Amino acid sequence: MEGTLSLFDWRPEPEARLSEGSPGPAVVPAQPRIVVFDCETTGTDRVRDQVIELCVQQGLDEGAPSRVWRIRPTAPIHPGAQAVHGISAADLEGCPSFEVVAAEIAAVFAEADIIVGYNLVFDIDMLQAEYARIGHPMLEFTGKKIIDAFRLWQQCEPRSLMHAHQRFVGAEFEAAHTASADVAATGRVLAGMLKHFSLEGQDWDQIALKSDPLQSQRQSWVGPSRHLRWDGDAIVIGFGKHANSAVHEIAAGPDRSFLTWVVDRDFPVHVTEVCRMALDLPRDEFLAWAKDRYGQSAPTVNPPFAASSGRSPV
Repeated sequence: MEGTLSLFDWRPEPEARLSEGSPGPAVVPAQPRIVVFDCETTGTDRVRDQVIELCVQQGLDEGAPSRVWRIRPTAPIHPGAQAVHGISAADLEGCPSFEVVAAEIAAVFAEADIIVGYNLVFDIDMLQAEYARIGHPMLEFTGKKIIDAFRLWQQCEPRSLMHAHQRFVGAEFEAAHTASADVAATGRVLAGMLKHFSLEGQDWDQIALKSDPLQSQRQSWVGPSRHLRWDGDAIVIGFGKHANSAVHEIAAGPDRSFLTWVVDRDFPVHVTEVCRMALDLPRDEFLAWAKDRYGQSAPTVNPPFAASSGRSPV
């Protein structure tokens, strides 16, 4: 952990002194308490990866007081993530676990009126996952103003296809918002982007990775969403309190009601199907069914996530 300055020492503005004959103290508007924050993590998977560094800053001014926590994870640091932030496992030896610093981090957000970050969905999700992982209440953002500088930029400088065409092709295009015109324009925009960002001639896998950072993770997904994924020969849950647990083990244990809950809720078709079959079939039959039904990368000849596949479930 770095820094000794407490960010919890929010001092109100001093009250105006009363002069003789004054009708009362002047009302000084309370200044909103702003926290700017950013996380570094072991990777981008909100289920498996963990926060390894958190910085919070009090206010927006250059030189505003800030504090950094470095946190020892239980998950390995992905090489791609380390290449971005430069933090290695060796750098975190001797640092506290998240559970040790969870309360003081939560206090920072509890005291804040305005929370600021860049592409905040990821950072908030990663922090909330840490609290869920240790069984603590998640951060409460009710009543707080959330300001995402990335989203604000998108709103102030629109990123529509027409704007992209103007920037990367150099001209407006006619017949906007017809399918054929949009398809042709998208092709021109991508070609212009590849040239502008010196990506021409690069392997398409690398280009896809830049535009879809979850591409490598999708290979393990069961169906088109992150709800379920393969872990060896087993299908594991990718969400909630049973994240990383094998579906067939949940079905055979005291928490099988969790699968019943999933089946009765509005989850994607492939998720409810897998959970229902885990409840209905013995372990070995379920594993054989799962391998046959979902063992191929989606989409298969018979997409398993389609509403009606035409195949018998067993």
